[in-house]
Amino acid sequence: MMRLASPNAAARSTRPMMTGPRLSLALVAALLLVGAAPATADSIYRRGVTGPIETLDPQKAATVDENTILLDLFEGLVTIDAQGRPVPGAAESWTISPDGLVYTFKLRDGARWSNGDPVKAADFVTSFQRLFSPATEATEDSLLLVIKNAEAVKDGTAKADTLGVKAIDPATLEITLERPTPTFLVRLTLPAALPVNVASIKTLGADFGTTGKIVSNGPYRLAAIDRKDGYILAKNPRFAAADQVAIDSVVYRPFENAGDCVEAYRAGEVESCPDVPTEALGELKTEFGAALHLSPYAGTYFLVLNTAKKPFDDVRVRQALSMAIDREALAETAWSGGMSPATTLVPPALSGLPPLSLGPIAVRRAEAATLLAEAGISKTKPLRLQIRVGTGLAHEETARLIVEQWKAIGVDATVQTEPNNEHYARLRDGGDYDVARAGWIVDEADPIDMLSLLRGDNVRFNYGRYKSAAFDSLLEKASAELDPTSRTRELTEAQALVERDAPVIPLLNYVSLSLVSPKLTGWQDNVLNLHPTRFISLAD
Repeated sequence: MMRLASPNAAARSTRPMMTGPRLSLALVAALLLVGAAPATADSIYRRGVTGPIETLDPQKAATVDENTILLDLFEGLVTIDAQGRPVPGAAESWTISPDGLVYTFKLRDGARWSNGDPVKAADFVTSFQRLFSPATEATEDSLLLVIKNAEAVKDGTAKADTLGVKAIDPATLEITLERPTPTFLVRLTLPAALPVNVASIKTLGADFGTTGKIVSNGPYRLAAIDRKDGYILAKNPRFAAADQVAIDSVVYRPFENAGDCVEAYRAGEVESCPDVPTEALGELKTEFGAALHLSPYAGTYFLVLNTAKKPFDDVRVRQALSMAIDREALAETAWSGGMSPATTLVPPALSGLPPLSLGPIAVRRAEAATLLAEAGISKTKPLRLQIRVGTGLAHEETARLIVEQWKAIGVDATVQTEPNNEHYARLRDGGDYDVARAGWIVDEADPIDMLSLLRGDNVRFNYGRYKSAAFDSLLEKASAELDPTSRTRELTEAQALVERDAPVIPLLNYVSLSLVSPKLTGWQDNVLNLHPTRFISLAD
C-alpha cells in the first residue's frame, strides 16, 4: 500500500483561525469512572487532530489521524516505539525460517482484550481472514497481500481457511508468505494488520468502527465518541504494560483545519496539534519557539516528466530541467520553511544516505544550457512546456517560481491548474501533459516504497511512464533480498539510476510541523510522525 501525498498534505490550511468546540473535562472524568480508576484533570491529554475520522475499524481506516488513534486502541503483533521503529507488540518474540517464508510469533502471556477476554492466536487468524474477506472491502491491505493465498481469498477464488495464517496453539501464530519479504515485520505495524475482536463485531455489527463500543487490546480503550467534541480514550487496565502508561486518558479533539487547532492550543484547550499553517510559519516559530517541532517526514514532493513525449524522452533535457532549479528558494519562498530542499527521490531519512551536493546554481544552470544545446534546443528552437499543478496556492507559487528559474536556461514555461481530482486522474490514466506536480508519503518506512513508484509495471503511479529494465531488476532483487548488506546495495544502485535518468525532479522533502506543549515529555520526532500516547507523559 503506497500512499499518494494528499493534495492537502502539502498545501496546508489557509483558512482563518477560529476557536473550535470545547470539550467538558467533567464529562471526560465521569466517563473514566466507568471501568477504570478515577482520573484527575492533569492526567487528561487533549490532543488535536485535523483530518477526517471516518472509522476506527483498523481494517478500513485510511487516514493519518485514524492511524494515530488506532495506535492507542490496538496493538499488533509488531508495533512501533516512540521513535517510530518496529518493536515487539502483542507478540513478545518471533522466529523466521531460513527461506524467509514462515514467521512464527509467540504471543505475550496473559494478554487480554479490553472486555477481559484472553488474546489468542486464533484472534489473529480470524482478523486476517476478515481483512482479506471480499465482504470487508478493505482498501489499505496491499502490502499484506504477500501472505500466502491472500490475493486469492480477497478475490473470492479461495476459501478463508486457505490463508497462510494459522494458530499452532493459543499462544503461537504462524504466518506463511508467498515470497520472501524483507520488510514484512515493518508491514505488520500498519493499521490493516491490527487485530480486531471478531466475536464482538458479530454483536456490534459491521459498522462497529463508528460506534463507542469497540473492544480493543491496546494501551487505551474507547470510552465514548462525541461527533462534535471528540474521541475519548481511557487507559486500559488490562493492557500488559498498563503500569508503564503514564497518561490516564486521551481526548482526541477534531478540527476542520490546522489554524483552528493552533488557536485552541493558544487558548490552552489542547496540548498538541499535528500540523500548523505554513503561511504563518514564521510568526508561529517566533511565538512558540521550541514547542513548534519541524522534523523530516517520510515523503517527497516532485515534478514528473512525461518520458513518453518528446523532448522529455531525452535524458539530457530532463537533467537540464532538474539542474536549473533552486530548491532552497522554493522551500523558503513558497513554503516558508515548511518543506526542505530535496535532491533525491528517496528522502535521506529513509535511505540513510547523505543528500546530494548539487553545487552552485550558476554553475548548474550553465551546464543545463549546454545539455539543452546538445539536445537541439536553442533560441531559434526554444523549449516551450506546460507545468500542470492541480490547485493549491503553495503548489501554484512553487510552479510560478520554477517558471521564472527556467527562464535562465531559455525555457519558456507556463502553469496550468485544474481540480486536484482531475489532475491526478490525468496522470494515472495516461492523459497528455509535459511536466506535472506530484508527491508521495510512504506507508512502509523503507526506500523501496518510494522507488516502486517508478517500476515499469506500476501503471497506476508511474506517471512519467519511465522504463528501465536495469532499475526493475534491482527492485525485484531488493524486494526478496534477505541479506541487509546486499539489499542496501541494490536499493542504492536503483536510486543512482533514478538520479542519472531523471524521470522525476525531486524538489522538496515533506516536513512534519507539530505543536507540542512543554508539559508533554516523551514525544520524539520521527520520520513517520507517529507518537503513541503510551510513551508520553503529561506534567502538572
